[in-house]
Amino acid sequence: MEYGQKWGSAGKLGKERRTRCDQQQPPSKLRRNLRDSSGVTICIAACVLCLGVCIVVFIRTSELESRIVSLEQQREAQLSAWMLSVEQVEPVILGRLDQILDEKLAMRVPKAREVRDSHHSCLCPPEGTE
Repeated sequence: MEYGQKWGSAGKLGKERRTRCDQQQPPSKLRRNLRDSSGVTICIAACVLCLGVCIVVFIRTSELESRIVSLEQQREAQLSAWMLSVEQVEPVILGRLDQILDEKLAMRVPKAREVRDSHHSCLCPPEGTE
């Protein structure tokens, strides 16, 4: 009998526990709704923030692309201004080449020295070498 009484008393304790748990009030629906809505609010805020960042990056990228296009157009305009035809370039190059060749030949041609009018016994330095 003792065995059955133990289990019988144990069953009473379990019922008491259940009734105590049932007597405790469940978390209010308002709290549960606030927790759920705050999570949704955080997710929506993160999405809006991401969209804002994407829009800013898109605008900056389009500004940079337009600036690159304008710089390329300026460069093409400058290059076309410097382009000369073969008829214009050839005389300039040949003239400069003739000038350089004349300078080189002038350096290689031996220089003729003039005889000074002085006595052979004079040991004076030539004029302009001081």
